[in-house]
Amino acid sequence: MTTQSFRARRDNFPATVTRFIGRKRELSAVAAAIDAHRLVTLRGPGGVGKTRLALQVAAAARDAFGQGAWLVELSVIRCRDLLAPEVAKALGLPDVAPGDPDGDLARHLAESDLLLVLDTCEHLVTACADLASTLLAACPGLRILATSRERLGVPGEQVMLISPLEVFTGRGTTGHGPASVSASDLDAMGRSEAVELFLDRARATVPGYALTAANASAVARLCRRLDGIPLAIELAAVRLRSMSAEEIAGRLDDRFRVLGTARTLTDRHRTLRAAVRWSHELCTPAEQRLWTRLSVFPGGFTSEAAEAVGGPGTSEVLARLTDKSVVARDQDTAPGDAAPDGSPRYRLLDTMREFGGELLPPGDRDDARRRHRDHFQALVARAATQSAGPEQVRWMTWVRREAGNLRAALDYSFATPGQEAAGLAMTVGLRCYWLMLGAYGEGTRWHQLAVATCPGSPDNAWAIFGAGLQAVLQGDLVTAGPLLARAASLAAALPDPRLAASVTDAEGMAAFHAEDAHTATGRHAAALAYFKEHGFTDALSLACYSNLASARLLAHQLDDAIELCEEGARQCEALGDQWALGTVMRVRGGVRWMSGDNEGAVADTLESLRIEEALGDQRTMTMCLDVIAVVLATRGDAGRGDYVRAAELCGAGDTMWETLRAPSRRGPAYAKVRQDAAAKCQAALGEARFEAALGRGAAMSLAEAVALARGQVRGPVSARPRPLTRREREIATLVAQGLGNRDIAERLYLSKRTVDSHLEHIFSKLGFTSRTQLTNWVLSQ
Repeated sequence: MTTQSFRARRDNFPATVTRFIGRKRELSAVAAAIDAHRLVTLRGPGGVGKTRLALQVAAAARDAFGQGAWLVELSVIRCRDLLAPEVAKALGLPDVAPGDPDGDLARHLAESDLLLVLDTCEHLVTACADLASTLLAACPGLRILATSRERLGVPGEQVMLISPLEVFTGRGTTGHGPASVSASDLDAMGRSEAVELFLDRARATVPGYALTAANASAVARLCRRLDGIPLAIELAAVRLRSMSAEEIAGRLDDRFRVLGTARTLTDRHRTLRAAVRWSHELCTPAEQRLWTRLSVFPGGFTSEAAEAVGGPGTSEVLARLTDKSVVARDQDTAPGDAAPDGSPRYRLLDTMREFGGELLPPGDRDDARRRHRDHFQALVARAATQSAGPEQVRWMTWVRREAGNLRAALDYSFATPGQEAAGLAMTVGLRCYWLMLGAYGEGTRWHQLAVATCPGSPDNAWAIFGAGLQAVLQGDLVTAGPLLARAASLAAALPDPRLAASVTDAEGMAAFHAEDAHTATGRHAAALAYFKEHGFTDALSLACYSNLASARLLAHQLDDAIELCEEGARQCEALGDQWALGTVMRVRGGVRWMSGDNEGAVADTLESLRIEEALGDQRTMTMCLDVIAVVLATRGDAGRGDYVRAAELCGAGDTMWETLRAPSRRGPAYAKVRQDAAAKCQAALGEARFEAALGRGAAMSLAEAVALARGQVRGPVSARPRPLTRREREIATLVAQGLGNRDIAERLYLSKRTVDSHLEHIFSKLGFTSRTQLTNWVLSQ
């Protein structure tokens, strides 16, 4: 289990609201290319439909991959350092390490079996090529489908040129004005891919619109003038609200006469730009101004954010741009993914964003980017006051959703002379959220810039503390020590007693990692005393309860630890905090286990799991899996399947910790408790049964592991036969060749446990019980 097995979903594709038209030959050819090559790049001009084709192919190929197919939209990033983190985010992985993000991602995906769709690579070609090379070399089960205006240039890359849709060039399509169209020509026109697309989009604008003898010549000529480019055709179809097809075709004839007939990629790019420019010229001055200013958004945005950049009256103009298909309204905005006020999200199509950005004068660009930054800085300031309150969950979702805009605002601030203080303030305000969401790499990157900004200021002192805390939670105590010492010195000099207490708490965490229970207890106790007297202003100050309880647990002061957890739970409930409450409940579960109360330990840990699952806190969820495994191994009721279930949870936990990076296991004492539980299971089950159970757990999705921890029986396999994945077919073939599991693991560079798990899935899917049955089946195929 790596990467996508953490999710119950098999893809992350956006909802589609329009039909996919044509491309039968391309669908077949691209699918065959993916089957034969590990890197396939769809190359073509903007607006030709590369992304839609890639998603259509990937959706069809999804079930051939054990962990599905996943889209990474690269248009939202501009910096190569953010490429691997963006891929990790799309896959639902924790943030990758900032030092070697490509290598870290490759380690996460080493045994993955999935199709990765890298969309819009042209502005990061070199970075995409480097990442693809790294991933393909380290991940034998990975395939990549890329879209780009140019090839990536990676050895083994299969480049496929995507042409526009076929256009009808028969009689009656080249002249001006109505032409006599025969019934056979009318039928042939309707089957033309370009005409079919125009008609489909036209019906969304003018219900019931149809191809007739009266409009057929104009429609066919229009599609030909636009050279079959899907985006250009869709933009033209929108004009049917105010023009006839003949009028639209006439306008296009005048506009494109100087271009001649487009044949090369450059010509087609000029055709699309001319169509986009025409759409721009048909907009009112207010619409044109907003179009250009919206180009500063790297991805989605709310109407509130648009108004902050565009000024008063933007909402009405935004609605008109949406009607004209310049701006798209996201159809898959879930309630939890909307803005804190529940408003929907919008986005500019990539081509429209590129065009708008080119028309935005430098002075207006700086003004728009500053307004964009000011808007998100104000929201971050609001979020910072809610990290421990009843709005905590919504703001956590907002920070995750607005990652692209927050990066753009931070980048503008740190890269623009005179604006660095704003970036520093945003970094300080986002500290809690990055830590709660496990975005350690993201937090570390911006803290590295913040620690050098406005030296000696209060925000700078907090940034230095934040950098030190990030290092502690990633197990990097060598880096953390000097940073926390600097923060402590600044806290004393300012003075800032709350910062001093926060540094003291972080020093306690470092001591806990080093198994110094005495120092950890003293530091956490001092910090908690301050917070209790002066107030809990953020989630991290509330987490001081669980930090001190953990230190008491390490020192075997169990009664004190229970009392702290109960007091912390009451405080969290009073404030409406969920994240720190989940952490406290998980620690109390551990304390109850050490006290011999196995049932109470399970109840507390499952409550923590329920809370943290809703928040998406994979680190705490993994700790919960560990606690349940330890409790089951301790209880050891073979009749209830405790040892098997515990071993499976150990396997799930092993892979999760590999993904989260091992230092987060909170020191050697924690690791030893896990090891002892696994050893008990191995002794009770025997090596073969233990390894098989461990392998099953390692192959589980996080959702499946959580269900197992809850004791929920996994549902029966569907009666409909499930196809073998590409990896499973490969393993089945090697079994038929007489190779044992260890030999197969060596051949495919996998662990034996992974091969064991794949083979079990193969037997389950095919209903077989022996290798002989599988061999006969392979030979029959």
